[in-house]
Amino acid sequence: MNEKHWRNVFIFGTLFFLVILVAMTVDSLAQVNSTRTPQVTEQVANGKRVWQARNCNSCHTILGIGGYFAPELTKTMDRRGPAWMRDWLKDPKSVDPNATMPNQKLTDAEVEDLVAFFTWVSGIDTNDWPPAPLTASAGGSGQSTGALLFQQKGCAGCHMVNGQGAAGPGPDLSKIGSEPYDGLPNTPEFLAKWLDDPAAQKPDTTMPRLPLTPAERDALVEYMVGLK
Repeated sequence: MNEKHWRNVFIFGTLFFLVILVAMTVDSLAQVNSTRTPQVTEQVANGKRVWQARNCNSCHTILGIGGYFAPELTKTMDRRGPAWMRDWLKDPKSVDPNATMPNQKLTDAEVEDLVAFFTWVSGIDTNDWPPAPLTASAGGSGQSTGALLFQQKGCAGCHMVNGQGAAGPGPDLSKIGSEPYDGLPNTPEFLAKWLDDPAAQKPDTTMPRLPLTPAERDALVEYMVGLK
């Protein structure tokens, strides 16, 4: 076989597989249901803006994206419905007195926009995505238990440490072990009380009460005391 023969084999082979690729693409597009994603209305877009402005994905996930401290919300409207969601968004503790989610003081318009956004998201055909989230294990990570808990409990969604995490609404904790914040003590004893019940130490705080075991609380205190 000469060079011309191999060139022809290459050209016709390339064209053959290109035709197959185009045919498969056309067939796939023909089978895609155009209703897999509901239509985006202006109210849905406004709800997405509220979601972003309130930094909701620091604690919650949608389509697997966000923080894993609070519940995944992709299909929340299927589970709860609009009436329950309105009550929850207006005042979580009116629905569940033990709720750790802070009252965001949303306007009625913001509540309706978020309900529209959650309804839209719930209508997306996700093919059972996202899967159950994975959690980090303290063993073999090279990080302290407190540092891992800081990530697992969603603390980085509101606080920053050494340039990592969110720049608010909580304070930067990079030097909390050496520099008290807002006139509050930074002793291990006070930090433990703070984690047990933030509102008992500072009534106007927006930090929620975290569901921590005593061991988890102590590990977080040890981690924060070491931030200097």
